[in-house]
Amino acid sequence: MQIDREKIYDVIIIGSGAGGGTLAYALSQQKINVLVIEKGDFLPKEIENRSTEGVSGIKYRSPAKLEFNGHLYDSYSHSYVGGQTKLYGAALYRFRREDFTEIKHLDGISPAWPITYDDLEPYYTQAEKLYKVHGSVDEDITEPYHSEPYPYKELEHEEYIKPLINKFKKQGLNVSYIPKAVDYSENGKCEFCQNCDGYACELGGKMDTEEACLTPAFKSGYVDLLKNTECVRIDTGVNDDKVSSITVNTDGEEYKLKSKIYVLACGVMDSPALLLKSATEKNPNGLANSSGLVGRYFCGHNSGVFLLPTMKKIPEIHQKTFAINDFYFGKGKNKFPLGLLQAGGRLPVWLEVDKWFRPIAKFIAKRSIIVFIMSEVVPRYDNFVSITKQGHVSINYTPNNIKTFRKLRMLFLRVFWRAGYLGAYCSRHPVGGMVWHPVGTLRFGNDKKKSVLDTYCKTHDIDNLYVVDSSFLPSAGSVNTSLTVMAQALRVADSIAKRIKNN
Repeated sequence: MQIDREKIYDVIIIGSGAGGGTLAYALSQQKINVLVIEKGDFLPKEIENRSTEGVSGIKYRSPAKLEFNGHLYDSYSHSYVGGQTKLYGAALYRFRREDFTEIKHLDGISPAWPITYDDLEPYYTQAEKLYKVHGSVDEDITEPYHSEPYPYKELEHEEYIKPLINKFKKQGLNVSYIPKAVDYSENGKCEFCQNCDGYACELGGKMDTEEACLTPAFKSGYVDLLKNTECVRIDTGVNDDKVSSITVNTDGEEYKLKSKIYVLACGVMDSPALLLKSATEKNPNGLANSSGLVGRYFCGHNSGVFLLPTMKKIPEIHQKTFAINDFYFGKGKNKFPLGLLQAGGRLPVWLEVDKWFRPIAKFIAKRSIIVFIMSEVVPRYDNFVSITKQGHVSINYTPNNIKTFRKLRMLFLRVFWRAGYLGAYCSRHPVGGMVWHPVGTLRFGNDKKKSVLDTYCKTHDIDNLYVVDSSFLPSAGSVNTSLTVMAQALRVADSIAKRIKNN
């Protein structure tokens, strides 16, 4: 897609994932001229998507550098049209109503949000329709109010999984359906295969942001795409209170692009990094950083993977359909929130262990049902994203709320033992010592001294600069975060469209 570099767009969106892609679609429906800039390319739709080389984007990733707690590592970047949703498990949960309020944990406090669940509820409903979410409001005891039912019926559990679910129910647990974003309606593209969670879908059956939003947005005639292009700097005027242009790099060539409004949707690490890299003489600590909070309060989920060994090899099934949220806000003697359990996809988890142990791990995993637990990482100022002198992204992170994670782990170990899975195993430490579903590095709020963005994700300091990726979330709850990012993007789209039409 060729673009006119001299054209002044209504909106330029940097990043095409859950936030940026959803925003682009919503603006296209209101006839707003948009340019989407994506660092990567389209992820190929090919049979290799289903292979072990395709899982977690292994085949499609690029070398990168990442500093973690002061040590520089060889890492990888995943940049595609559609962002990280190309590889997500398509579990689109609403945050629970209570997640918008202050919550006390064993190891700290999760702050109240500047908006309520009711502010976002209509946009949750819109996002569920847009992403063709299949679900049910009946089984999950933590499910918040829905103004409309899920647009599509829940995905039924595989026959192989139903005996396990019955064993959970006999223990008095409420087993619910995972709300899934797949095209599984009549004449849909989804085959209900095992290669969904962690894999790209070569059929277009998984409702990632490319399928659900960007493809129709490009067809609208109001949205252009500039791919394989990196935004290297945000340019501001004399007072640093307005973005005048952005500097981008395509195939080694740098040039400037202009619009009326600019939106960052680069992700929880790259969006704050870009603001820090765009420091000026007047703002040497980065743009939109009068609060000093750009990059701060990095948080998300502590997660652990359970293997439930069986005597037989697991058939090739789609098992990511069930969840247990009974302990989300605590239960019985557990007065503090704990988290949830979800079925995992049929992922090659043996790739995550040392090579010498992989044959054994593969043998066990092929004969195990895979589930995982998630609990909240409490947002803390000292967990943050920054940039090194060499321009690498740097993460400083100390795990917290580990006692909650271990309580949840032991609770479910006992559940599995009672269900007959005496060999059930999960590490006492969160996976990789790192957060899942990271959020929080550009948190929104009403007080500009305590937040970077306002409640419509506009930066407090710069009038025409917004952020719509998971950076804005001040906390992560314990459910998957993608739907909340999508819903807020739809809410922000209404605000931006109104602003443009009124000027």
